[in-house]
Amino acid sequence: MTPPIAPAVTAQQIDRFASHGYLVLPDLIPPATIQDLRVEADEILGGRLAQMVASRTLDPRVTWWRLASGKPYVFKVKPVVDLSPTATTVADDHALRAVVADLLGAPPALMDNKLMYKQTVDISAGWATLPVLGEEVRKHTDAAYYATRGYPRVLTVAVCLDPCTEKAGALRVWPGSHRRTIGMIPTDNQGPVVPDAAAPDTAAVPLVAAAGTVLVWDAALVHASGPNTSGHPRRLLVLGYSPARPERGAPR
Repeated sequence: MTPPIAPAVTAQQIDRFASHGYLVLPDLIPPATIQDLRVEADEILGGRLAQMVASRTLDPRVTWWRLASGKPYVFKVKPVVDLSPTATTVADDHALRAVVADLLGAPPALMDNKLMYKQTVDISAGWATLPVLGEEVRKHTDAAYYATRGYPRVLTVAVCLDPCTEKAGALRVWPGSHRRTIGMIPTDNQGPVVPDAAAPDTAAVPLVAAAGTVLVWDAALVHASGPNTSGHPRRLLVLGYSPARPERGAPR
């Protein structure tokens, strides 16, 4: 008889994920793959910015704004799997998908993908009409946004391309917040945010992680991040997975 496939995560980790809403999985992605992702992330951002400057036209994939200093600040590029062969390889990786399947309790389908940059850029952008915002990502959840797109359950997977230290704006999470209903406050430019009373700063846990670490959290988990003051990049490849639906075909 063929032996059963070993689970990608332990029963204890699955229970912890159910109660806390997140996991930190170090050394899941090989250093060579991380380096390839870094190179492709830089090429994607450089190419998109150059094209925008040359055409003086906004790129719908690029989310960016101005800081109070006037410097352009790139938050993310989305989607990216069609631009980055290594991102596609990671998103389709059997071991990674096995982790997600164990936590979802179902075969996963890729439904979202992006590169998070959180960095200022030295380009001529006087032609662009951009909002003026800060670097901090305020407390929020992604579940309501995904639900409006027809995805009631989503797991977010973030691959750390660089060291995610507190100075670099490491992700902060509120353990167990995915298990309760939290009212949010609308904002003009940053979507609905979670009020401090519902997620006190004292209850936050910073997910400090080395490059190659994979962070996994329930999309309903309250999370946030501070500015990157490290002077070094803090890039993430972020992938969203939902349970595969037969009517949408086999998962990628």
